[in-house]
Amino acid sequence: MNISILLLLLVSKLSSSFINISPFIATIIIGSYFINSKYHLLIMICIAQFISDMSFGMHISSIFVYISYFCIVPILYLTEKNFSLVNSLIKAVYANIIFFFISNFGHFISFNEYYSLPIFFESYEAGIPFGINLLLSTLFFIFIYHALLAISNKQLVSSWLK
Repeated sequence: MNISILLLLLVSKLSSSFINISPFIATIIIGSYFINSKYHLLIMICIAQFISDMSFGMHISSIFVYISYFCIVPILYLTEKNFSLVNSLIKAVYANIIFFFISNFGHFISFNEYYSLPIFFESYEAGIPFGINLLLSTLFFIFIYHALLAISNKQLVSSWLK
């Protein structure tokens, strides 16, 4: 299972653009149901992110992306572990909120010449369309994962009945 989740993390991270990480976040959420140790999942996330950073390039703001994963994963393991679409959608909402706030802070720190409260708020305001798109596409990928797992379970049950 660990190898499968790691491969899904790699594929979801490398197959999308540098900006669209919604398949990656969805895979993290789904992976948290199947990987018992949050530390194993964090290691797999860091491996996939590092390989992606080597492919797409690293920026100083990438540190904040890693920090967001280190905040998201423990929270995923604190919440209910029942595998359901509703639980996954709820996890997607708060994972995206955490990612949005931490990564935008990193963007503010890394790419501004001047630091002030108005510039800080403008940075977050400019990131709102990105945050909304990230959330909606993460929810879409959560639906896809659940649909694929439901189809897989149905086919497995029907093959056992034959």
